[in-house]
Amino acid sequence: MVLKIGIEIIKWIYLGNLHGYRVMPNSWLGRVGTSIPDDELMKLVVEGLRSGISVALCLIVSKEGSGPRDVGAKMVVYSDGRTFGSIGGGSFERYVISEALKALKEGKPRLIKFSFTSEKVSDAVDTGLICGGVLTVYIDVLRPSPKVIIAGVGKVGTPLANVLRFLGYRVIIADPNPDLVSRERFPFAEQLITGSPEEIVTKLKDIIREGDIVFVTHGEVNVDYLFVKELLKSSASYVGLLGSKRKVIEFVKRLIRENIPKELLAKKLRAPIGIDINTDTPEEISISVAAEVIMNLRGGNVRTLNIVDKVIRNIDAIAGESK
Repeated sequence: MVLKIGIEIIKWIYLGNLHGYRVMPNSWLGRVGTSIPDDELMKLVVEGLRSGISVALCLIVSKEGSGPRDVGAKMVVYSDGRTFGSIGGGSFERYVISEALKALKEGKPRLIKFSFTSEKVSDAVDTGLICGGVLTVYIDVLRPSPKVIIAGVGKVGTPLANVLRFLGYRVIIADPNPDLVSRERFPFAEQLITGSPEEIVTKLKDIIREGDIVFVTHGEVNVDYLFVKELLKSSASYVGLLGSKRKVIEFVKRLIRENIPKELLAKKLRAPIGIDINTDTPEEISISVAAEVIMNLRGGNVRTLNIVDKVIRNIDAIAGESK
C-alpha cells in the first residue's frame, strides 16, 4: 500500500513537471507545498531571470492573528506558471498564484490582504478558511534584463552593440557573414549566431522572448526585409529597422501587400530607428538608437524618426504616387 501511494506521488510530481504546473529541481522533488530555504529560492529567481522569464516574488509582509504561515514566508511564481516554495497551500495559495500571474502580465506589483476569519474584513479577500487571522501578501514583479538582438552587423552594428552593452543590456549578434560574428569583435555578446539568413531567422525565433528588442542593421535590402518580415512574427516587443525613409516606405508597402496586418506593423515596427538628433556617423547613429531604447523602456517624450504610422495612414496616396 505504501509503495503504491509512493508511486502515485511520483507520478503526480512528474506529470506536474511535464505540464508546467509545478516544476522543481531534483533536490526539491517530493517537497510540493513546502517552503524552500531563502538561498535556494533566490537561486531559482536568478535562474528564471537568466532564462528570460519574468518572476513574481510573493512575500507575506504582515500577519494579524492566526494564519497558515508567518511573516517572511515566500513563494516564487514564473510567468509560465511554474511555482516554487509555499506560503500556505490550498485555496489561499492558488489565489496568490493567480494574482501573481496577473501582476506579471501587467508588469506591476500588488499588495493584497487575505482574511482567514469567518467574519467580513474590509479590503480583504475572503479565503473561506477559519484560521482566525489576516495576512497581507506583497507580490513583486521581477523582469529579466532586456535582450537586444542585432540582426545584421553592417556599419552600425558594432558601435551599437558596444553602446548597448555599456548601458547594461544583454546583446545577441547575428549575421550571415561569419567573419563579422566573432568573439574577438564581440567578446561581451551573450550569443553569436551565423548561417544563411533563413537559418538565422529560425535560430532567433527560438531564443527571442517577450520584451526583447530586435534591430535590423544589415544593410542589404533582401536580407533586411526577410529579417523584418519574419521577426515581426516573433515575441519581440518591437523590431527596429535602420534605413532611409524611402526604404521604410517600400518595406511597409511590401509587407502590407504580403498580408502582414497593419495593426502588427503599427504596434511592432519602428523605422527608421533612432531619435531625431541629426546624426551622421555610425557612432552617432548608435547613440540615437540607444536613446530610443531608453525612452521606450523608461518613458519620455522626444521626437523619433519612426514614420511607420504615417506611412500606414497614407498608404493609398503613397501607392498612387509611385505608379
